[in-house]
Amino acid sequence: MIGIIAGLLMFLFLITIHEGGHFLGAKLSDIKVNEFSIGMGPNIFSKQKGETKYSLRALPIGGYVSMEGEDSSSDDPRAFENSAPIRRFLTVFAGPFVNLLYAFIIIFLIASFQGHASTTIDTVSSDMPIAESGIISGDKILSIDNKNVHLFNQVNQYINESNGEISIKIDRDGDILDFKLTPIESQNGKIIGITPKIINSFSSNLLYAWNMVFFIIGSIWQGLKGLFTGLFGLNQLSGPIGVVKQVGQTLDMGFASFMLFSAFISINLGFFNLLPIPALDGSKLVFTLIEMIIGKPINKKFEQTITIIGFILLLSLIAIVSIKDLINLF
Repeated sequence: MIGIIAGLLMFLFLITIHEGGHFLGAKLSDIKVNEFSIGMGPNIFSKQKGETKYSLRALPIGGYVSMEGEDSSSDDPRAFENSAPIRRFLTVFAGPFVNLLYAFIIIFLIASFQGHASTTIDTVSSDMPIAESGIISGDKILSIDNKNVHLFNQVNQYINESNGEISIKIDRDGDILDFKLTPIESQNGKIIGITPKIINSFSSNLLYAWNMVFFIIGSIWQGLKGLFTGLFGLNQLSGPIGVVKQVGQTLDMGFASFMLFSAFISINLGFFNLLPIPALDGSKLVFTLIEMIIGKPINKKFEQTITIIGFILLLSLIAIVSIKDLINLF
């Protein structure tokens, strides 16, 4: 039950800051906002402040920003559809951007308290392949199989993706050295027998958070490609129900794990909304970019039709994944 409540609150918070990004973007772009709602469904509380109504609704499953002229025609010069394309672009982009920014801040703060794994080797196992290769403690890993390394997560990833012998480029006190070795199989995948040095400084934590956000985005992208190529199936997707179940597991691991998980979900939310899929922010960004290039807006009826079709398809996918999650839950 605690996991369910925490999961719902996490979703509500992440969607609220997403919509809050749209809200701030609209206000800064002088676009009229009719309502900013936290939650969906029946109204619990609302207050009119200026031209905007602020609402709290009964169902903690989302939220929304209602902008004048966003989904219907309006003669108001400050309506969404009547605003300059760059203002609309920034307003739409602000939602996903806030989700990515939140994740960056959380990862940075946790790294500031705990430190983070660097690409510098701390210990070398004497009974592992690494010991015979010539690589020693203090060496900094620059690349594996000619793929640049910025995070220790990438070290594990590239080792597990390898087939047979791997090449490792090392920085040893300014000298660039090349080594070759063959990983061995373990219960958790392929290993070479090293542990990373834990570091903690303001600049390194900033860089770590930046790289982690893009590393997670890259992992999500690889997962999407796997779906389209058949490498992964729908049974490996998780919807809100599956995520709530994982929230309970992360809570058992501690508050820091829960916050890192929220950062991961926030990156998912931000990245998916940037995809050019009808009904998501990404499609609005694409339509706005096209308008900026050709100098005139896309046919409104065409855009609405595409959006409705995309919305139906997204709801269908969510329903299928949710049914799968419910079956796995019980």
